[in-house]
Amino acid sequence: MVQTQAVLARAMQELQVGVDIVDTALIDRLKLAYGFSFPVSPLPHPFEKPSLIVTGRQDNIVGYQDALSLLPSYPRASFAVLDRAGHNLQIEQDGVVKTLFGAWLDRVEETMGQDLGNLRRIP
Repeated sequence: MVQTQAVLARAMQELQVGVDIVDTALIDRLKLAYGFSFPVSPLPHPFEKPSLIVTGRQDNIVGYQDALSLLPSYPRASFAVLDRAGHNLQIEQDGVVKTLFGAWLDRVEETMGQDLGNLRRIP
């Protein structure tokens, strides 16, 4: 993962809101009932639209290898495993992620025949 002051500052700014409002009692109840792990299974029917699956190679929360098994269900998917990226890969590798999302939006626009310019203004 990328561990710099800038990444830490952005993570704190973007993620602290969720940390501040977390319902710890609910999380504790969920931990008792679920292992937070489940098999990744293919969809019953392939999703035939442009898709993007981005994972972090160093993600210790969800990992990346199980996501590979999704590819047969998404025949139009681009799949990326980003090195030096953990669970907050949109912060740690923001330039690469923005580029991947831009390419995905290009494919969506092509499929829809519609300009999605508003979605491209993500800071």
